[in-house]
Amino acid sequence: MTTTTRTFIALPPLYRSPAVVSMTTMATYQTGRPMKTTSSAQEHASLAAQVADRIVAELIQRELRPGEFLPSEAKLADRFQVSRPAIREAIKRLEGQGLLEVINGRGSLVRPLGEQQLHAYFTHAIAVQRVPFRELMEARKPIEIQSARLAAQRRTPDQLEAMQDIMQRMRRNIANADAYVDLDHNLHALIAEASGNVIVAHLVRAFRGALNDLTHESLYRRRNRQQLERVHALHEAIVTEIGYRNPDAAAHAMDVHFSEALAFLVQRQEGMRRDKP
Repeated sequence: MTTTTRTFIALPPLYRSPAVVSMTTMATYQTGRPMKTTSSAQEHASLAAQVADRIVAELIQRELRPGEFLPSEAKLADRFQVSRPAIREAIKRLEGQGLLEVINGRGSLVRPLGEQQLHAYFTHAIAVQRVPFRELMEARKPIEIQSARLAAQRRTPDQLEAMQDIMQRMRRNIANADAYVDLDHNLHALIAEASGNVIVAHLVRAFRGALNDLTHESLYRRRNRQQLERVHALHEAIVTEIGYRNPDAAAHAMDVHFSEALAFLVQRQEGMRRDKP
């Protein structure tokens, strides 16, 4: 049996100079250019950022998979010619970014791809940056359309059956906003999963998670029965076309669904502005 030996590219040692940067890249410490002098706190932060970048490069070189452990702190410190506290600070940064998970007594492992960070980003955009709900819906719309298109091409019989089961429960709960919104969330997540595209699936779940409460208030509670029936009919059309493996029709139904939701939202916002004294 032939044994494959991986050859690792020798990386230059880290600069200890106190550069002040928001994001360092591999090019920064491969150029050999000197860095500006600043405070010890900024130097510490800069060094941690550089070490974090080097650890990411290490992940790529070693082709580490989710669930696999990094080399020990001691080995990384020796490899990058920095102190172990610098390694720990860099790992802490990467853990905060969701790239790594620290297991006490075992080390740091590569985390699987998830939507937690995306969810936090969209939630921050709404709660802190006050990004209008409409703008997030506009960004979400093309992703959901592509999700439906791909699901029509790639869905499995089991996934279709699950969608149809959710549709039946949505019909029974059409007058119950709380239950309907939760089922709507599950339906869109399942369509995204059926797309077979992990990035699309993460984006859809992250958008839905961040917008769920707002969706509940703005798009369901304020609708009359006739409007809710229209929303449900569009959901049924999306699932039906996915079932028929008709990507264009599924995408069109999702497009109409989001176009009407956005139109309703804009109409409500304009009405609220007119009602203000």
